[in-house]
Amino acid sequence: MSDIQGQRRVVIFDMGNVLIDWDPDARYQTHIADDRDRALFFAGLFRRMHWAVHDSDQSFSDALSSLKQEEPSSRALIEQFEHGWYEFLRGPMDASVAVLEALVAAQVPVYGLTNWPHQTWPPKSAAATDHNYGFLQHFKDVVVSGQVKMHKPDEDIYDYALTRFGVRPEEAVFVDDLRENIETANRLGLHGIQFTDAASLHVELTNLGLLA
Repeated sequence: MSDIQGQRRVVIFDMGNVLIDWDPDARYQTHIADDRDRALFFAGLFRRMHWAVHDSDQSFSDALSSLKQEEPSSRALIEQFEHGWYEFLRGPMDASVAVLEALVAAQVPVYGLTNWPHQTWPPKSAAATDHNYGFLQHFKDVVVSGQVKMHKPDEDIYDYALTRFGVRPEEAVFVDDLRENIETANRLGLHGIQFTDAASLHVELTNLGLLA
């Protein structure tokens, strides 16, 4: 997709695995050693846990109570999610945060659009770690899917975010690690960048005239 120099004036960031390292797989390896079995778990029960809490106004414990009754043999797996969600967070991705800070230094407005349970936003460190999420102060606004009860890649949350930010699609660059989320962004007229690494992101933002 080509852009007229200067046409794109703001950058909207996803959070998980773009700016914040989020890795539940590392925790569940101790419970499910086999890679194939673990992949099936993430495609099945883990997704059910995620959406149970995401779509609920209740606490994690209350939102997951019925699932624990339905799946008694998986109680330990559910309770790892219930009580250990913050242990999935491995802190800011420093190289990506440096790109964010370069945009801020260049006076490019930055916003967030993340699929994230409202009960755990904003992120915090697990008890045994000391991660600093101070970079979140750079965002003019962040739309959190669990708060607004919409989620990517559905078009409605993009429309909602753009309206709330006061940004037109043709003004925005959207950075996300998942292809399906980028496809929706491009379809709506944003310039989508599928995140792979910070160095490549810096190059693409430079090519758009947002960084030197």
